[in-house]
Amino acid sequence: MPKEKSDSMQGPFTKEQLDLLYGNAEDLVFFMRKLGKGYVYEYVNALCTSTFKQELAGRTVDDSMPASVAEEIKKQYMIAESMTGTYRYRDYNLFSKNNVANETEITTFMHEGELFLLAVSKNVSKQKTIEEDYLFYQSLVQNSVDPMIMISSDFMVIDMNPAYENIFTVIKQQWIGKSFMELPSNSEKFLDKVHSELGEEKFEKGSSSFITSAKMKDGPDGKFSVSFSPVKIGEDIRAYQIVYRELTDEVQLKEELKKTENILDSYKDALNYAAMVTIWEPSGMIIFANDNFEGTTGYEKEELLGMQIAAIGRAVIPDAFYDNIRDIIFKGDIWRGEMKSLKKNGDFFWVDTTVIPLKNETGKIYQVLAIMFDITDRKKLEEKLHFMAYHDSLTRLPNRRLMMEEFELLESDADQDDRLIALLYIDGDDFKSVNDNFGHNIGDEFIACFGQALTQSIRSGDMAARIGGDEFVIAAAGINSEKAGMQIKNLINRIHQKLAEGWDIDGHHFAPTASIGIAFYPKDADNFEDLVKMADSALYESKKSGRNQVRFYEKNSERTH
Repeated sequence: MPKEKSDSMQGPFTKEQLDLLYGNAEDLVFFMRKLGKGYVYEYVNALCTSTFKQELAGRTVDDSMPASVAEEIKKQYMIAESMTGTYRYRDYNLFSKNNVANETEITTFMHEGELFLLAVSKNVSKQKTIEEDYLFYQSLVQNSVDPMIMISSDFMVIDMNPAYENIFTVIKQQWIGKSFMELPSNSEKFLDKVHSELGEEKFEKGSSSFITSAKMKDGPDGKFSVSFSPVKIGEDIRAYQIVYRELTDEVQLKEELKKTENILDSYKDALNYAAMVTIWEPSGMIIFANDNFEGTTGYEKEELLGMQIAAIGRAVIPDAFYDNIRDIIFKGDIWRGEMKSLKKNGDFFWVDTTVIPLKNETGKIYQVLAIMFDITDRKKLEEKLHFMAYHDSLTRLPNRRLMMEEFELLESDADQDDRLIALLYIDGDDFKSVNDNFGHNIGDEFIACFGQALTQSIRSGDMAARIGGDEFVIAAAGINSEKAGMQIKNLINRIHQKLAEGWDIDGHHFAPTASIGIAFYPKDADNFEDLVKMADSALYESKKSGRNQVRFYEKNSERTH
Protein backbone atom coordinates (compact mmCIF):
# COMPACT_ATOMS: atom_id res chain seq x y z
CA MET A 1 0.00 0.00 0.00
CA PRO A 2 1.22 3.58 -0.55
CA LYS A 3 3.29 5.27 2.14
CA GLU A 4 4.15 8.88 2.79
CA LYS A 5 7.36 10.33 1.34
CA SER A 6 10.28 9.87 3.68
CA ASP A 7 11.68 13.30 2.90
CA SER A 8 10.33 16.82 2.62
CA MET A 9 11.47 17.58 -0.93
CA GLN A 10 8.86 18.48 -3.51
CA GLY A 11 8.41 17.01 -6.96
CA PRO A 12 7.71 13.65 -8.63
CA PHE A 13 10.69 11.88 -7.00
CA THR A 14 11.82 11.05 -3.49
CA LYS A 15 15.32 11.71 -2.20
CA GLU A 16 15.81 7.94 -1.92
CA GLN A 17 14.99 7.45 -5.61
CA LEU A 18 17.40 10.16 -6.74
CA ASP A 19 20.11 8.93 -4.37
CA LEU A 20 19.71 5.44 -5.84
CA LEU A 21 20.33 6.82 -9.33
CA TYR A 22 22.77 9.64 -8.70
CA GLY A 23 24.12 9.39 -5.16
CA ASN A 24 27.48 8.03 -6.31
CA ALA A 25 27.48 9.60 -9.78
CA GLU A 26 30.68 11.17 -11.06
CA ASP A 27 28.69 14.07 -12.52
CA LEU A 28 27.12 17.00 -10.65
CA VAL A 29 23.35 16.42 -10.35
CA PHE A 30 20.84 19.16 -9.42
CA PHE A 31 17.05 18.74 -9.15
CA MET A 32 15.27 22.11 -8.98
CA ARG A 33 11.82 23.62 -8.65
CA LYS A 34 10.81 26.80 -10.50
CA LEU A 35 9.83 29.48 -7.98
CA GLY A 36 8.74 32.78 -9.48
CA LYS A 37 11.65 33.93 -11.66
CA GLY A 38 14.14 31.84 -9.71
CA TYR A 39 14.91 28.21 -8.94
CA VAL A 40 15.11 26.29 -5.66
CA TYR A 41 17.38 23.27 -5.24
CA GLU A 42 15.19 20.37 -4.10
CA TYR A 43 18.01 17.83 -4.34
CA VAL A 44 21.73 17.70 -5.12
CA ASN A 45 23.99 14.65 -5.06
CA ALA A 46 26.98 14.11 -2.78
CA LEU A 47 29.46 15.41 -5.38
CA CYS A 48 27.63 18.78 -5.48
CA THR A 49 27.82 19.15 -1.71
CA SER A 50 31.54 18.36 -1.60
CA THR A 51 32.28 20.53 -4.66
CA PHE A 52 30.44 23.66 -3.50
CA LYS A 53 31.24 23.04 0.20
CA GLN A 54 27.72 24.01 1.23
CA GLU A 55 24.30 22.41 1.54
CA LEU A 56 22.35 23.57 -1.53
CA ALA A 57 19.05 21.75 -0.93
CA GLY A 58 16.36 24.26 0.02
CA ARG A 59 18.37 27.27 -1.23
CA THR A 60 17.90 29.26 -4.44
CA VAL A 61 20.37 29.60 -7.28
CA ASP A 62 20.73 33.30 -6.47
CA ASP A 63 21.60 32.55 -2.84
CA SER A 64 24.14 29.86 -3.74
CA MET A 65 26.16 31.28 -6.66
CA PRO A 66 27.99 34.53 -7.47
CA ALA A 67 25.61 36.98 -9.12
CA SER A 68 27.16 36.77 -12.61
CA VAL A 69 27.21 32.96 -12.54
CA ALA A 70 23.64 32.77 -11.18
CA GLU A 71 22.35 35.01 -13.99
CA GLU A 72 24.00 32.81 -16.64
CA ILE A 73 22.62 29.63 -15.05
CA LYS A 74 19.09 31.08 -14.89
CA LYS A 75 19.33 32.20 -18.51
CA GLN A 76 20.16 28.63 -19.58
CA TYR A 77 17.35 27.21 -17.43
CA MET A 78 14.87 29.58 -19.09
CA ILE A 79 16.02 28.38 -22.51
CA ALA A 80 15.49 24.76 -21.36
CA GLU A 81 11.94 25.63 -20.26
CA SER A 82 11.05 26.78 -23.77
CA MET A 83 12.30 23.59 -25.44
CA THR A 84 10.90 20.09 -25.76
CA GLY A 85 13.14 17.20 -24.79
CA THR A 86 16.55 17.81 -23.28
CA TYR A 87 18.68 20.96 -23.59
CA ARG A 88 22.47 20.94 -23.42
CA TYR A 89 24.93 23.79 -22.98
CA ARG A 90 28.60 24.26 -22.12
CA ASP A 91 29.67 26.36 -19.15
CA TYR A 92 33.14 27.89 -18.93
CA ASN A 93 32.33 30.26 -16.04
CA LEU A 94 31.30 28.15 -13.04
CA PHE A 95 34.75 26.62 -12.50
CA SER A 96 36.80 29.09 -14.54
CA LYS A 97 39.33 29.49 -11.73
CA ASN A 98 40.22 25.83 -12.13
CA ASN A 99 40.28 26.07 -15.96
CA VAL A 100 37.48 23.51 -16.13
CA ALA A 101 34.77 23.27 -18.80
CA ASN A 102 31.42 21.72 -17.87
CA GLU A 103 28.57 20.55 -20.07
CA THR A 104 25.10 20.52 -18.54
CA GLU A 105 22.07 18.59 -19.80
CA ILE A 106 18.67 19.81 -18.57
CA THR A 107 15.39 17.86 -18.57
CA THR A 108 12.16 19.55 -17.53
CA PHE A 109 9.16 17.96 -15.74
CA MET A 110 5.70 19.24 -14.91
CA HIS A 111 4.29 17.89 -11.64
CA GLU A 112 1.03 19.00 -10.03
CA GLY A 113 1.18 22.30 -11.90
CA GLU A 114 4.79 23.10 -10.97
CA LEU A 115 7.88 23.03 -13.18
CA PHE A 116 10.91 20.99 -12.13
CA LEU A 117 14.32 20.74 -13.80
CA LEU A 118 16.90 17.97 -13.61
CA ALA A 119 20.40 19.22 -14.50
CA VAL A 120 23.32 16.80 -14.92
CA SER A 121 26.66 18.59 -15.33
CA LYS A 122 29.78 16.71 -16.39
CA ASN A 123 33.38 17.77 -16.80
CA VAL A 124 34.18 17.93 -20.54
CA SER A 125 37.61 19.57 -20.23
CA LYS A 126 39.40 16.59 -21.80
CA GLN A 127 36.87 16.35 -24.61
CA LYS A 128 37.17 20.08 -25.30
CA THR A 129 40.96 19.74 -25.35
CA ILE A 130 40.73 16.84 -27.79
CA GLU A 131 38.49 18.77 -30.17
CA GLU A 132 40.73 21.82 -30.01
CA ASP A 133 43.88 19.71 -30.43
CA TYR A 134 42.47 18.03 -33.52
CA LEU A 135 41.38 21.27 -35.13
CA PHE A 136 44.68 22.97 -34.28
CA TYR A 137 46.70 20.05 -35.52
CA GLN A 138 44.79 19.71 -38.77
CA SER A 139 45.07 23.45 -39.41
CA LEU A 140 48.81 23.27 -38.72
CA VAL A 141 49.34 20.30 -41.03
CA GLN A 142 47.23 21.47 -43.93
CA ASN A 143 48.61 25.02 -43.93
CA SER A 144 52.21 24.04 -43.26
CA VAL A 145 54.81 24.74 -45.95
CA ASP A 146 56.66 21.63 -44.75
CA PRO A 147 55.78 18.24 -46.24
CA MET A 148 54.00 15.98 -43.75
CA ILE A 149 52.77 12.40 -44.14
CA MET A 150 51.14 9.87 -41.79
CA ILE A 151 51.72 6.15 -42.23
CA SER A 152 50.37 3.12 -40.39
CA SER A 153 52.55 0.86 -38.27
CA ASP A 154 52.80 -1.49 -41.26
CA PHE A 155 53.98 1.42 -43.49
CA MET A 156 50.77 2.05 -45.41
CA VAL A 157 49.98 5.69 -46.34
CA ILE A 158 47.12 7.15 -44.25
CA ASP A 159 47.34 10.84 -45.09
CA MET A 160 49.62 13.55 -46.54
CA ASN A 161 49.36 17.33 -46.65
CA PRO A 162 49.31 19.52 -49.80
CA ALA A 163 52.97 20.55 -49.27
CA TYR A 164 54.04 16.90 -49.51
CA GLU A 165 52.02 16.41 -52.71
CA ASN A 166 53.50 19.56 -54.25
CA ILE A 167 57.17 19.14 -53.30
CA PHE A 168 57.43 15.43 -54.09
CA THR A 169 55.04 15.42 -57.09
CA VAL A 170 52.55 12.85 -55.83
CA ILE A 171 48.75 12.83 -55.67
CA LYS A 172 47.34 11.88 -52.28
CA GLN A 173 44.28 10.04 -53.58
CA GLN A 174 46.51 7.74 -55.61
CA TRP A 175 48.61 6.78 -52.58
CA ILE A 176 46.18 6.41 -49.68
CA GLY A 177 46.28 2.76 -48.62
CA LYS A 178 49.45 2.02 -50.58
CA SER A 179 52.95 1.26 -49.30
CA PHE A 180 55.03 4.23 -48.09
CA MET A 181 58.13 2.30 -49.22
CA GLU A 182 57.10 2.62 -52.86
CA LEU A 183 56.86 6.43 -52.93
CA PRO A 184 59.17 7.79 -55.68
CA SER A 185 60.71 10.38 -53.32
CA ASN A 186 62.19 7.69 -51.06
CA SER A 187 65.73 6.66 -51.89
CA GLU A 188 67.10 3.25 -50.93
CA LYS A 189 69.43 4.89 -48.41
CA PHE A 190 66.50 6.75 -46.86
CA LEU A 191 64.44 3.56 -46.54
CA ASP A 192 67.36 1.77 -44.86
CA LYS A 193 67.56 4.62 -42.37
CA VAL A 194 63.81 4.44 -41.73
CA HIS A 195 64.07 0.71 -40.92
CA SER A 196 67.05 1.37 -38.71
CA GLU A 197 65.43 4.21 -36.76
CA LEU A 198 62.07 2.54 -36.28
CA GLY A 199 63.70 -0.65 -35.11
CA GLU A 200 65.70 0.97 -32.32
CA GLU A 201 64.45 0.61 -28.77
CA LYS A 202 65.01 4.31 -28.06
CA PHE A 203 62.30 5.20 -30.57
CA GLU A 204 59.70 3.74 -28.23
CA LYS A 205 60.36 6.66 -25.89
CA GLY A 206 59.42 9.43 -28.31
CA SER A 207 60.21 11.15 -31.59
CA SER A 208 63.32 10.69 -33.71
CA SER A 209 64.91 12.73 -36.50
CA PHE A 210 67.74 12.42 -39.04
CA ILE A 211 69.07 14.13 -42.17
CA THR A 212 68.52 12.64 -45.63
CA SER A 213 68.15 13.46 -49.32
CA ALA A 214 64.88 13.20 -51.18
CA LYS A 215 63.83 13.57 -54.81
CA MET A 216 61.98 16.84 -55.47
CA LYS A 217 59.84 17.78 -58.43
CA ASP A 218 62.24 20.47 -59.72
CA GLY A 219 66.02 20.44 -59.85
CA PRO A 220 68.39 18.26 -57.85
CA ASP A 221 67.57 16.19 -54.78
CA GLY A 222 66.82 18.26 -51.71
CA LYS A 223 68.41 17.86 -48.32
CA PHE A 224 65.88 17.39 -45.53
CA SER A 225 65.75 16.80 -41.83
CA VAL A 226 63.06 14.16 -41.28
CA SER A 227 61.32 13.66 -37.90
CA PHE A 228 59.24 10.66 -36.95
CA SER A 229 56.67 10.75 -34.12
CA PRO A 230 54.76 7.63 -33.02
CA VAL A 231 51.00 7.66 -32.49
CA LYS A 232 50.16 5.14 -29.77
CA ILE A 233 46.96 3.51 -28.60
CA GLY A 234 47.84 2.25 -25.15
CA GLU A 235 51.34 0.81 -25.42
CA ASP A 236 51.07 -0.10 -29.08
CA ILE A 237 52.33 2.10 -31.93
CA ARG A 238 49.46 2.42 -34.42
CA ALA A 239 50.91 5.02 -36.80
CA TYR A 240 53.86 7.37 -37.50
CA GLN A 241 53.70 11.06 -38.31
CA ILE A 242 56.62 12.13 -40.54
CA VAL A 243 57.65 15.76 -41.04
CA TYR A 244 60.17 16.89 -43.69
CA ARG A 245 62.02 20.18 -43.19
CA GLU A 246 64.30 21.38 -46.00
CA LEU A 247 67.78 21.89 -44.56
CA THR A 248 69.05 25.49 -44.69
CA ASP A 249 70.27 26.60 -41.29
CA GLU A 250 70.88 23.50 -39.14
CA VAL A 251 70.69 25.32 -35.80
CA GLN A 252 67.40 26.96 -36.68
CA LEU A 253 66.15 23.68 -38.10
CA LYS A 254 66.78 21.74 -34.90
CA GLU A 255 64.85 24.34 -32.91
CA GLU A 256 61.91 24.20 -35.32
CA LEU A 257 61.95 20.39 -35.29
CA LYS A 258 61.64 20.40 -31.50
CA LYS A 259 58.55 22.60 -31.73
CA THR A 260 57.04 20.31 -34.37
CA GLU A 261 57.72 17.23 -32.27
CA ASN A 262 55.96 18.81 -29.29
CA ILE A 263 52.90 19.51 -31.45
CA LEU A 264 52.92 15.96 -32.76
CA ASP A 265 53.10 14.64 -29.20
CA SER A 266 50.01 16.73 -28.41
CA TYR A 267 48.24 15.12 -31.36
CA LYS A 268 49.29 11.69 -30.16
CA ASP A 269 47.89 12.43 -26.68
CA ALA A 270 44.62 13.56 -28.22
CA LEU A 271 44.27 10.23 -30.00
CA ASN A 272 45.06 8.35 -26.81
CA TYR A 273 42.45 10.23 -24.76
CA ALA A 274 39.61 9.89 -27.26
CA ALA A 275 37.21 7.05 -26.53
CA MET A 276 36.47 6.27 -30.18
CA VAL A 277 37.97 7.95 -33.24
CA THR A 278 37.28 7.39 -36.91
CA ILE A 279 38.24 9.38 -40.02
CA TRP A 280 36.72 9.11 -43.47
CA GLU A 281 37.11 10.83 -46.83
CA PRO A 282 34.40 13.15 -48.21
CA SER A 283 33.50 10.27 -50.53
CA GLY A 284 32.70 8.24 -47.41
CA MET A 285 35.69 5.87 -47.47
CA ILE A 286 36.97 5.08 -43.95
CA ILE A 287 40.73 5.57 -43.64
CA PHE A 288 41.25 5.36 -39.88
CA ALA A 289 39.58 3.83 -36.81
CA ASN A 290 41.30 3.47 -33.46
CA ASP A 291 41.22 0.40 -31.23
CA ASN A 292 38.56 1.86 -28.94
CA PHE A 293 36.20 2.23 -31.90
CA GLU A 294 36.87 -1.34 -32.96
CA GLY A 295 36.45 -2.69 -29.42
CA THR A 296 33.18 -0.87 -28.72
CA THR A 297 31.39 -1.48 -32.03
CA GLY A 298 32.63 -5.03 -32.65
CA TYR A 299 33.83 -4.25 -36.18
CA GLU A 300 37.36 -5.47 -36.96
CA LYS A 301 39.75 -2.88 -38.31
CA GLU A 302 40.22 -4.92 -41.50
CA GLU A 303 36.47 -4.63 -42.13
CA LEU A 304 36.46 -0.87 -41.66
CA LEU A 305 39.45 0.47 -43.59
CA GLY A 306 38.46 1.16 -47.17
CA MET A 307 34.76 0.60 -46.45
CA GLN A 308 32.16 3.27 -47.19
CA ILE A 309 30.86 4.93 -44.01
CA ALA A 310 27.32 4.44 -45.35
CA ALA A 311 27.83 0.66 -45.27
CA ILE A 312 28.57 0.63 -41.54
CA GLY A 313 27.66 4.21 -40.68
CA ARG A 314 23.92 3.71 -40.71
CA ALA A 315 24.40 1.22 -37.86
CA VAL A 316 26.92 3.25 -35.85
CA ILE A 317 25.37 6.52 -37.07
CA PRO A 318 21.59 5.86 -37.34
CA ASP A 319 19.52 6.96 -40.32
CA ALA A 320 17.81 9.64 -38.23
CA PHE A 321 21.16 11.43 -37.83
CA TYR A 322 23.19 10.44 -40.90
CA ASP A 323 21.72 12.82 -43.48
CA ASN A 324 21.55 15.70 -40.99
CA ILE A 325 25.22 15.21 -40.07
CA ARG A 326 26.28 15.25 -43.72
CA ASP A 327 24.27 18.41 -44.41
CA ILE A 328 25.93 20.22 -41.51
CA ILE A 329 29.54 19.11 -41.92
CA PHE A 330 29.59 19.72 -45.67
CA LYS A 331 28.61 23.30 -44.93
CA GLY A 332 31.87 23.41 -42.97
CA ASP A 333 30.24 23.31 -39.53
CA ILE A 334 30.84 20.95 -36.61
CA TRP A 335 28.01 18.54 -35.67
CA ARG A 336 27.56 17.58 -32.03
CA GLY A 337 24.94 15.34 -30.39
CA GLU A 338 24.03 12.07 -28.71
CA MET A 339 23.05 8.98 -30.69
CA LYS A 340 21.69 5.54 -29.87
CA SER A 341 23.83 3.34 -32.09
CA LEU A 342 23.96 -0.30 -33.04
CA LYS A 343 26.93 -2.63 -32.57
CA LYS A 344 27.81 -5.35 -35.05
CA ASN A 345 26.18 -7.98 -32.80
CA GLY A 346 22.92 -6.01 -32.67
CA ASP A 347 23.35 -4.56 -29.16
CA PHE A 348 22.56 -0.89 -28.63
CA PHE A 349 24.95 1.63 -27.15
CA TRP A 350 24.86 5.41 -26.66
CA VAL A 351 27.59 7.79 -27.83
CA ASP A 352 28.26 11.49 -27.34
CA THR A 353 29.58 12.36 -30.79
CA THR A 354 31.48 15.27 -32.31
CA VAL A 355 31.87 15.20 -36.12
CA ILE A 356 34.42 17.68 -37.48
CA PRO A 357 35.02 18.58 -41.15
CA LEU A 358 38.77 18.95 -41.75
CA LYS A 359 39.67 21.62 -44.33
CA ASN A 360 42.78 22.25 -46.42
CA GLU A 361 44.42 25.60 -47.08
CA THR A 362 41.80 26.49 -49.71
CA GLY A 363 38.92 25.78 -47.33
CA LYS A 364 37.94 22.55 -49.06
CA ILE A 365 36.89 19.63 -46.86
CA TYR A 366 39.31 16.78 -47.40
CA GLN A 367 38.45 14.50 -44.45
CA VAL A 368 35.78 14.02 -41.78
CA LEU A 369 36.75 13.25 -38.17
CA ALA A 370 34.34 11.68 -35.67
CA ILE A 371 35.12 11.52 -31.94
CA MET A 372 32.73 9.39 -29.89
CA PHE A 373 32.43 8.91 -26.13
CA ASP A 374 30.47 5.94 -24.77
CA ILE A 375 27.70 7.30 -22.50
CA THR A 376 25.59 4.12 -22.31
CA ASP A 377 25.66 3.94 -18.49
CA ARG A 378 24.50 7.54 -18.14
CA LYS A 379 21.65 7.06 -20.62
CA LYS A 380 20.49 3.94 -18.76
CA LEU A 381 20.26 6.04 -15.60
CA GLU A 382 18.26 8.66 -17.46
CA GLU A 383 15.90 6.00 -18.83
CA LYS A 384 15.33 4.71 -15.28
CA LEU A 385 14.60 8.24 -14.11
CA HIS A 386 12.19 8.83 -16.98
CA PHE A 387 10.39 5.57 -16.16
CA MET A 388 10.15 6.59 -12.50
CA ALA A 389 8.71 9.97 -13.48
CA TYR A 390 5.92 8.44 -15.59
CA HIS A 391 5.16 5.17 -13.79
CA ASP A 392 3.87 4.14 -10.40
CA SER A 393 6.75 2.65 -8.39
CA LEU A 394 4.62 -0.07 -6.78
CA THR A 395 2.56 -1.44 -9.69
CA ARG A 396 4.88 -0.15 -12.48
CA LEU A 397 1.71 0.97 -14.28
CA PRO A 398 1.60 4.40 -15.95
CA ASN A 399 0.83 7.23 -13.51
CA ARG A 400 -1.57 10.14 -13.92
CA ARG A 401 1.03 12.24 -15.77
CA LEU A 402 1.68 9.61 -18.45
CA MET A 403 -2.03 8.84 -18.79
CA MET A 404 -2.70 12.55 -19.36
CA GLU A 405 -0.05 12.75 -22.11
CA GLU A 406 -1.13 9.53 -23.83
CA PHE A 407 -4.77 10.56 -23.66
CA GLU A 408 -4.05 13.41 -26.08
CA LEU A 409 -3.04 10.81 -28.70
CA LEU A 410 -6.17 8.77 -27.98
CA GLU A 411 -8.27 11.93 -28.38
CA SER A 412 -6.74 12.64 -31.79
CA ASP A 413 -7.45 9.11 -33.02
CA ALA A 414 -10.98 9.19 -31.63
CA ASP A 415 -11.75 12.52 -33.35
CA GLN A 416 -10.34 11.28 -36.63
CA ASP A 417 -12.25 7.95 -36.56
CA ASP A 418 -15.43 9.37 -34.98
CA ARG A 419 -15.10 7.00 -32.02
CA LEU A 420 -15.55 7.29 -28.26
CA ILE A 421 -13.11 6.80 -25.40
CA ALA A 422 -14.46 5.19 -22.24
CA LEU A 423 -12.75 6.24 -19.02
CA LEU A 424 -13.26 3.78 -16.17
CA TYR A 425 -12.52 5.14 -12.69
CA ILE A 426 -11.92 2.08 -10.47
CA ASP A 427 -11.75 2.06 -6.67
CA GLY A 428 -10.94 -1.11 -4.76
CA ASP A 429 -13.54 -2.15 -2.19
CA ASP A 430 -12.22 -2.12 1.40
CA PHE A 431 -8.55 -2.43 0.46
CA LYS A 432 -7.64 -0.82 3.78
CA SER A 433 -8.50 -4.05 5.60
CA VAL A 434 -5.69 -5.86 3.75
CA ASN A 435 -3.14 -3.49 5.27
CA ASP A 436 -4.79 -3.67 8.69
CA ASN A 437 -5.01 -7.49 8.79
CA PHE A 438 -1.86 -8.57 6.94
CA GLY A 439 0.59 -5.65 7.13
CA HIS A 440 2.11 -3.25 4.61
CA ASN A 441 4.31 -5.79 2.80
CA ILE A 442 1.40 -7.99 1.80
CA GLY A 443 -0.66 -4.83 1.22
CA ASP A 444 1.89 -3.57 -1.29
CA GLU A 445 1.98 -6.88 -3.15
CA PHE A 446 -1.83 -6.98 -3.11
CA ILE A 447 -1.99 -3.58 -4.86
CA ALA A 448 0.60 -4.76 -7.42
CA CYS A 449 -1.46 -7.90 -8.15
CA PHE A 450 -4.62 -5.80 -8.49
CA GLY A 451 -2.90 -3.59 -11.07
CA GLN A 452 -1.69 -6.66 -12.95
CA ALA A 453 -5.24 -8.07 -13.01
CA LEU A 454 -6.51 -4.85 -14.62
CA THR A 455 -3.70 -4.92 -17.19
CA GLN A 456 -4.61 -8.51 -18.12
CA SER A 457 -8.27 -7.52 -18.59
CA ILE A 458 -7.84 -4.75 -21.16
CA ARG A 459 -7.23 -4.85 -24.91
CA SER A 460 -3.88 -4.06 -26.54
CA GLY A 461 -4.96 -0.53 -27.48
CA ASP A 462 -6.31 0.33 -24.03
CA MET A 463 -4.33 1.81 -21.14
CA ALA A 464 -4.48 1.24 -17.38
CA ALA A 465 -2.93 3.61 -14.83
CA ARG A 466 -2.71 3.96 -11.06
CA ILE A 467 -3.53 7.49 -9.98
CA GLY A 468 -3.10 7.06 -6.24
CA GLY A 469 -3.89 4.81 -3.27
CA ASP A 470 -6.35 2.13 -4.35
CA GLU A 471 -7.65 4.18 -7.30
CA PHE A 472 -7.01 3.24 -10.93
CA VAL A 473 -8.26 4.43 -14.32
CA ILE A 474 -8.63 2.59 -17.61
CA ALA A 475 -8.88 4.40 -20.94
CA ALA A 476 -10.64 2.15 -23.46
CA ALA A 477 -10.14 3.54 -26.95
CA GLY A 478 -11.94 2.99 -30.25
CA ILE A 479 -15.42 2.57 -28.78
CA ASN A 480 -18.21 2.44 -31.38
CA SER A 481 -21.02 4.75 -30.24
CA GLU A 482 -23.67 2.28 -31.43
CA LYS A 483 -22.03 -0.72 -29.74
CA ALA A 484 -20.60 1.08 -26.70
CA GLY A 485 -22.84 -0.74 -24.21
CA MET A 486 -21.78 -4.20 -25.40
CA GLN A 487 -18.07 -3.28 -25.62
CA ILE A 488 -18.00 -1.83 -22.10
CA LYS A 489 -19.98 -4.78 -20.75
CA ASN A 490 -17.39 -7.17 -22.17
CA LEU A 491 -14.57 -5.17 -20.64
CA ILE A 492 -16.23 -5.05 -17.20
CA ASN A 493 -16.96 -8.80 -17.36
CA ARG A 494 -13.27 -9.48 -18.03
CA ILE A 495 -12.29 -7.29 -15.05
CA HIS A 496 -14.77 -9.00 -12.73
CA GLN A 497 -13.71 -12.44 -13.91
CA LYS A 498 -10.01 -11.72 -13.42
CA LEU A 499 -10.62 -10.28 -9.93
CA ALA A 500 -12.83 -13.24 -9.01
CA GLU A 501 -10.01 -15.63 -9.93
CA GLY A 502 -7.87 -13.75 -7.43
CA TRP A 503 -4.28 -14.49 -6.40
CA ASP A 504 -2.28 -16.00 -3.55
CA ILE A 505 0.21 -14.09 -1.37
CA ASP A 506 2.15 -15.90 1.38
CA GLY A 507 -0.47 -18.63 1.61
CA HIS A 508 -3.44 -16.22 1.67
CA HIS A 509 -5.96 -16.12 -1.18
CA PHE A 510 -7.44 -12.79 -2.24
CA ALA A 511 -10.37 -12.25 -4.61
CA PRO A 512 -11.28 -8.54 -4.27
CA THR A 513 -14.10 -6.54 -5.75
CA ALA A 514 -14.07 -2.99 -7.09
CA SER A 515 -16.50 -0.15 -7.71
CA ILE A 516 -16.41 1.46 -11.16
CA GLY A 517 -17.58 4.79 -12.56
CA ILE A 518 -17.61 5.36 -16.34
CA ALA A 519 -17.65 8.49 -18.51
CA PHE A 520 -17.23 8.89 -22.28
CA TYR A 521 -15.14 11.26 -24.40
CA PRO A 522 -16.38 13.44 -26.06
CA LYS A 523 -19.98 12.81 -24.99
CA ASP A 524 -19.50 13.63 -21.29
CA ALA A 525 -16.36 15.78 -21.44
CA ASP A 526 -13.95 16.97 -24.15
CA ASN A 527 -10.70 16.85 -22.14
CA PHE A 528 -8.95 14.48 -19.79
CA GLU A 529 -9.29 16.44 -16.53
CA ASP A 530 -13.02 16.99 -16.92
CA LEU A 531 -13.53 13.39 -18.01
CA VAL A 532 -11.82 12.17 -14.83
CA LYS A 533 -14.17 14.36 -12.79
CA MET A 534 -17.19 12.93 -14.59
CA ALA A 535 -16.00 9.34 -14.10
CA ASP A 536 -15.24 10.10 -10.42
CA SER A 537 -18.78 11.43 -10.02
CA ALA A 538 -20.13 8.17 -11.50
CA LEU A 539 -17.85 6.22 -9.14
CA TYR A 540 -19.34 8.10 -6.19
CA GLU A 541 -22.81 6.97 -7.25
CA SER A 542 -21.50 3.42 -7.65
CA LYS A 543 -20.08 3.32 -4.11
CA LYS A 544 -23.32 4.74 -2.67
CA SER A 545 -25.07 1.69 -4.13
CA GLY A 546 -22.79 -0.79 -2.37
CA ARG A 547 -19.70 -2.77 -3.32
CA ASN A 548 -18.82 -4.19 -6.74
CA GLN A 549 -21.19 -1.83 -8.56
CA VAL A 550 -20.86 -0.06 -11.93
CA ARG A 551 -22.39 3.29 -12.81
CA PHE A 552 -22.26 5.47 -15.94
CA TYR A 553 -22.01 9.22 -15.64
CA GLU A 554 -25.32 11.06 -15.74
CA LYS A 555 -25.34 14.83 -15.68
CA ASN A 556 -28.30 15.07 -13.32
CA SER A 557 -26.61 12.80 -10.76
CA GLU A 558 -23.36 14.77 -10.33
CA ARG A 559 -22.19 14.67 -6.73
CA THR A 560 -23.01 17.84 -4.88
CA HIS A 561 -20.92 17.27 -1.74
